[in-house]
Amino acid sequence: MVIAYRAILDRLLALPGVEAASASTCLPLAEQGCLAGPLFVEGRALPRGANPPLFRFAAVAGGYFEAMGTRLIRGRGINRSDVERQEPVVVINEALVNIAFPNEDPIGQRVRMGNPAVSKTPGWLTVAGVVSNTSFRALAETTPVPMMYMPMFASRAAGIVPPLDAMSYVVRTRVAPQGLAAPARRAISDVDAHLALAQVRSLQETLDRASAQMAFTMVLLVIAASVALLLGIIGIYGVMSYIVSQRTGEIGVRLALGAKPGSVAVMIVRQGGVVALVGIVVGLGTAFATSRLIGSLLYGISPRDPGVFAATTVTLLAVALLACWLPACRAARLSPLDALRTE
Repeated sequence: MVIAYRAILDRLLALPGVEAASASTCLPLAEQGCLAGPLFVEGRALPRGANPPLFRFAAVAGGYFEAMGTRLIRGRGINRSDVERQEPVVVINEALVNIAFPNEDPIGQRVRMGNPAVSKTPGWLTVAGVVSNTSFRALAETTPVPMMYMPMFASRAAGIVPPLDAMSYVVRTRVAPQGLAAPARRAISDVDAHLALAQVRSLQETLDRASAQMAFTMVLLVIAASVALLLGIIGIYGVMSYIVSQRTGEIGVRLALGAKPGSVAVMIVRQGGVVALVGIVVGLGTAFATSRLIGSLLYGISPRDPGVFAATTVTLLAVALLACWLPACRAARLSPLDALRTE
């Protein structure tokens, strides 16, 4: 297993266009091989009746975070020498830091999976670095999953046995990943022709698969919002047309007394715009208050993103003014005599 793992990584790194390659027992958005356990911190006793925090852990090869593009926040990552020497070090994510080490520096602290008061088998592991959270079950997780990463073979020395017989290899490339699928298969086959490849896919394909349900829901929301916007335009136009028709006599008097058609149109638009602006402010306030309800459908953007609220305000105001402007222009073109005869 050790020889095959090294040979596969060396051959993958030698492929043209490959920037980084690594391996892991647990990948984001793929729960296969992702084991869980309780966390114990050295020198910290649990209160009576309290349960230790649970975390997910993965055994990784050197350069995993560089290959996956995971941001290193503090300390260092896991390199190849850590794996070769089976160093008892781990890297944890921000979610685990917030649970196990709130308001303190986790670097240098020692942790283990088993309770030292019950079992002496699991060894202590030193926290060497902290990385950013990654999606585990879904793209838009309301609560990030606490994760711990350890060198691939150091996990066995620590008394943890992840499924090393089912590894996932990750490759970062400068070229289109589809073009490297066949060379990667050949590279693995050259090491051991009996190794079975379960699946080969890009990270983008994994993201698309994970976001399929979310994308479908968002399409439905876009269709519903478009229909609502269209109905709003028709409604505003209809209401303004009715109001203008009810004020035909007034408009005729204004025009007969010397009011300019342009000023009449501006007056109607201004009055309609004030009402529309009040409605937009009330709607934005309601949207801001209930924005958390759609937080689970969003990824990479806050449900209270100021840019989205600003764009929505401008769009709705422009649509409302346009719906007011059309009947206002028609009213401004009325002849004073015709307008007075309708009274």
